[in-house]
Amino acid sequence: MNKRLLERVRKYTAPNEVRAMGMYPYFRVIESEQDTEVDINGKPVLMFGSNSYLGLTNHPKIKEAAQAATARYGTGCAGSRFLNGTLRIHIELEETLADYLKKESVLLYSTGFQSNLGGIAPLAGRHDTILIDERVHASIIDATRLSFAKVLKFKHNDMDDLEKQIARIDADALKY
Repeated sequence: MNKRLLERVRKYTAPNEVRAMGMYPYFRVIESEQDTEVDINGKPVLMFGSNSYLGLTNHPKIKEAAQAATARYGTGCAGSRFLNGTLRIHIELEETLADYLKKESVLLYSTGFQSNLGGIAPLAGRHDTILIDERVHASIIDATRLSFAKVLKFKHNDMDDLEKQIARIDADALKY
């Protein structure tokens, strides 16, 4: 590694200082099931950062289905869905959801980040304009970049600024 760069990196001590104060918020080890309350360092704490929005992480039927799927298919796919990672259960779930939603088809992604990349980027191109709130999730920003569309940001939750940004769009660009 470049000596100058290494010296600069060694001078960056802020994370270690925050760790020493016991306030480093990252990579905390959870020692219990994921729930509204979890154990960290042997103490129960309230979990405010969970992505288990529906609280299904510990649902007995979900656990049972996961165990059955693991017994049949193993612990994961051997590749991406695109190439060699699509399992029969993926197709069955997508077909079931499509029927339930009364849609022609459904495509599932394993994370919200992937959903935004796979859903936004293909829908817009170089000649399109995307309007976004200035505080959107990083995955939406990444998706707009992948699309190569022109991106206009409006102030957070500010409908007046949104209208100003809409007025900046060439009316001919809105025609298909």
